[in-house]
Amino acid sequence: MTGWIGAVHHKGRPVGDRTLDRMLSRGTRKAPDRHRLHDGPLSLGWRDHADRPAVHVGEDVVVTLAGWFEDPEESPGDRGPARHHDPARIAALWARHGVDLAAQLDGEFALAVVERASGVVHLVKDRLGTRPLYWTRAPGRAAFSTELAPLLELRWVDRVLARDHLAEFLAFRAVHAPRTLVRDVRAVPPGHRVRIDAEGARTVRIATPTYAAPDTAIPPAQEVVGELTAAVERAVRRRLLEGASVGVYLSGGTGSTAIVAAARAAARTLRTWTVTVSDEASPESPFAGRIAALFGMEHHTVVVGTRDIADRFDDAVAALDHPIGNVAAVLQLLLAEALPDDLDEVLTGDGTDQLFGGRMLQAPAAAIARVERMHRLPWPARRVLSDALAVVGRGDSLRSDPDDVALREGFGGVHLMDGAERRRLLVDETLVHPTIRHDVLSAFYDEVDTDRLNRVLHAYLRSSLGTDTLPRVEATAAAAGRATGFPLLDAEVRRLAWLLPGAFKLDGLAGGDLPTRWLLRAVLPHSLPTALVNRPDRGLPRPLEDWLSGHGRLFFEDRFAALRDDPLDLWHATELEAFKRRLSRVPGTAHKLWSLFILDAWIRHLRLT
Repeated sequence: MTGWIGAVHHKGRPVGDRTLDRMLSRGTRKAPDRHRLHDGPLSLGWRDHADRPAVHVGEDVVVTLAGWFEDPEESPGDRGPARHHDPARIAALWARHGVDLAAQLDGEFALAVVERASGVVHLVKDRLGTRPLYWTRAPGRAAFSTELAPLLELRWVDRVLARDHLAEFLAFRAVHAPRTLVRDVRAVPPGHRVRIDAEGARTVRIATPTYAAPDTAIPPAQEVVGELTAAVERAVRRRLLEGASVGVYLSGGTGSTAIVAAARAAARTLRTWTVTVSDEASPESPFAGRIAALFGMEHHTVVVGTRDIADRFDDAVAALDHPIGNVAAVLQLLLAEALPDDLDEVLTGDGTDQLFGGRMLQAPAAAIARVERMHRLPWPARRVLSDALAVVGRGDSLRSDPDDVALREGFGGVHLMDGAERRRLLVDETLVHPTIRHDVLSAFYDEVDTDRLNRVLHAYLRSSLGTDTLPRVEATAAAAGRATGFPLLDAEVRRLAWLLPGAFKLDGLAGGDLPTRWLLRAVLPHSLPTALVNRPDRGLPRPLEDWLSGHGRLFFEDRFAALRDDPLDLWHATELEAFKRRLSRVPGTAHKLWSLFILDAWIRHLRLT
């Protein structure tokens, strides 16, 4: 993994050595090697985290790349398309295809192409958002980076909190690109290209998933399971054939289990790691260890204690670059740092909920079904029933169009605080934005033409996956100098998932034998014990309510005091105190406090005003 920054001055005045050095030296990630390039009005700097080229200087373009891509001009081999890391290949493809190349690329990458003659910058982010990419501009100049912090070292970028976006963070525990919480900095959205020149910037969507049409028939289950099994095995095998040392984050859940099963099918023994909290009441690690043993993997458990969580909290916040209100980042950083130096890449099973329908699909499916049943009633009966339900606040929902009910009820992405909570918390009432959840999600629902359940999954993919899960996993691993891989999100797997009707993904939920993501569970070997396959996925341990009010009480008091200090005058002290009183009594309160602690620590880390 390589981090890089760049600046273009359209008036021909390059960034000076001292400014670039300052940008390089104050980034948030480890920087064992720093390099600089000055090329007329273009100045670039980058930090190497692996023995892969990050920058290519050609006659016409300068290319910087983080991650890997599939060459659209290559014919896929027996195991699928190869992965490429060389920015020189991007330059050659760009010479033939120009900006149209951006829409043809697939992979896990952040990419910048700078035209040397004109100084025009093209920034491209992969389709799901596995790598961060930020930019900023002012008259006559622009800068871009895979890390946010270095951009704040530019004299013309103000360290000012984007207060108008606080409501979005409080609603989702994250802010969606192109918005950030720094007033002068933007982010490239997943599947988009940004063109920056002397006149301004323009963002263009280059990739939208192709989902099943609304009237797609239910396919034969056995046929789909066979295709998915082969696709997963090919996706994992591709990661194992490059001569690299590969490991797996093994949570014991369906996704990571599918990865080790595919590795076993390829006759490969991998090292696996899981993390557990020392005082967790119901640890997941025994399940992960048993799965590793059944597949013959070399398993390691990383035990995290109270002191570890407290001591590394600020490091995890810094690693995130942009705040994501999920305490799992601390555990992921500690887990990544425990990986051995000889490991080239660690694989993770994240993302399958949004493809195959995890637990988050149950509530919207039930809400849609209620409205569909309502609409099948004769109109007089429907009116009487909706009027009766209006007494308990359900009438409006059941009078909704079935196509709109999921969006109306706010399904898609994490739900942190509603409008009433934000109004009580925020000092400035103009920042509450009561419709922010609908405003953000409606854009995601409108991106695709598919059935109702797939639209819900797409909203979760665009929100929680591309804004929370993938950036968090990648950022914590990169901070430890490690590269991550998401084989279950490879093109073949996700395209297969997208072309399945939503009702087909839900089918296993009704039967009860396979509670969630039944399709992915179906690709697992039949020899696995039923108790390991048919159980709720928990993923990373979450030291929430019990930990904050118990073993983590000293940490809580320290963080709460900092939050209560509130140097930017953001929060009503009375509501903060109410959160504190509700901590051990009201479910979900700890989740909200963790998000506020992370936001407060990030504001202090970047010294925002």
